[in-house]
Amino acid sequence: MTRASRVLLVDDVPGERANFQAAFGAGLDVAPSIDQLNRYLRTGLAWDVAFVDFNLNSPTSTGLTALLRLHHERPGTRIVTYSQFAENGRTLYAAAARHWFNAPALMDKTKNEPENLIRYVRMLTANQNPTPEAWQERLQWAALIDSLLAEPSWVRIWAAIRDAAGEMARVADLLGVDVRSLRTFKDRATAAAIAFNEKFHDIPHPGETRNKKGILSAFASEHRHFLTAPDLSVVMSPGTRRRRAS
Repeated sequence: MTRASRVLLVDDVPGERANFQAAFGAGLDVAPSIDQLNRYLRTGLAWDVAFVDFNLNSPTSTGLTALLRLHHERPGTRIVTYSQFAENGRTLYAAAARHWFNAPALMDKTKNEPENLIRYVRMLTANQNPTPEAWQERLQWAALIDSLLAEPSWVRIWAAIRDAAGEMARVADLLGVDVRSLRTFKDRATAAAIAFNEKFHDIPHPGETRNKKGILSAFASEHRHFLTAPDLSVVMSPGTRRRRAS
């Protein structure tokens, strides 16, 4: 790097820091929580690149809130969506980071060797994309996340579907609504889940299917950590993400 880049790591796991410290030394700031990130922001710290994990071991916040804070307060910081993408719900996190916050890059935690971290920062500061090609292709479809969360009420429905194992009558009972009011969700969300599975998980399209219950139940279970994230309802709102005029 031609100058010492400043790098932020948003991750609550202490063991994740060693490779970052080896790569960036005094140029690294670590925020294991949103409170720490907010303290950094209040002191005026800024970063060239931020690696943001999803799980922050908090009952109120995930990496989505960190992305939102950086989006508003440090729009010049280049974001790397950073997680183990084989884990539950992380592909939805990757799609959200790209589509909602224009995160330019993605790194799987299993690839965080110091030399690879340095390569990512070098490429990003040179306006190049270090994301693996397979993920670059998937992320072209990141906008599908809006089809999965087309209405604010859908967050509660997805959570109820998991609890009800896809039984829409039981979902209606849990939500205190008429089951007929869930028909539009059932049809649209099934189509969205099929499309997301096809583009992000290489699951072939099932063709015409009557097994909407099974598709929705499996999707809700597979992505439960994202779909039940405590800050999802706030962060998914376009109004929340809209930057204030300077």
